[in-house]
Amino acid sequence: MAYQSQRQDKPNAYFRQLPILDYPSLANDRTSAYDYQRVKNIFKRAIIRDDIFDETTAFAKYSVQGDERPDQVAYRIYNDSTLDWVILTTNNIVHVRDEWPMGNQDFLTYLNEKYTAEELSNIHHYETEVIRDSNGKLIQPSGLTVPEGYSMTFVDNGVLRTESKITSFTFLEHETNLNDAKRNIDILREEYLNFFLEEFGNIMEYKPSNQFVTKRLKKTENPRLISP
Repeated sequence: MAYQSQRQDKPNAYFRQLPILDYPSLANDRTSAYDYQRVKNIFKRAIIRDDIFDETTAFAKYSVQGDERPDQVAYRIYNDSTLDWVILTTNNIVHVRDEWPMGNQDFLTYLNEKYTAEELSNIHHYETEVIRDSNGKLIQPSGLTVPEGYSMTFVDNGVLRTESKITSFTFLEHETNLNDAKRNIDILREEYLNFFLEEFGNIMEYKPSNQFVTKRLKKTENPRLISP
């Protein structure tokens, strides 16, 4: 995330949480095949167990506003913008560009690059509206994608009825709904934050193996490297 790059010296910044990897150097000026470069292991990822938190008590619903970024949400909730990765991790967001809601200007740019004005006004799909019988029983729920002209036939108090209740959505409405749906996220409550950080740190630790050096460091070997 570009907006994080200048904040990695902060103790809670994401890259400070990653373990270290000693990787065989590929530099042209290396002196042997045993020269190593020390790098952060960006391939190490954490998946928080489902049983760690009770979703009903540990999380709160949150709606991302306007052009709000993950770091801004983290500052609003935790008073620490470097905890943006907590916002992303707890919502299983890996690709921010695709999975975080676009701000107004980015959204307009996206639409202009993908569609013409005429295409945006074309029908993308149809969805059902609620249909109930005369006793209030639900016959047709809303939100089901159906073809144009779709109708529902059912028996209501012994009488056969056919109703067509559908709503059309243009490409503009469809794209807007997709983007707006991304605004609904879960926020880890502040009282669970320290426990989460501790659990995350445990997950980031290396387990004993033939590459193990310490819990925070392992060394890889590349047999294809030939000493110069």
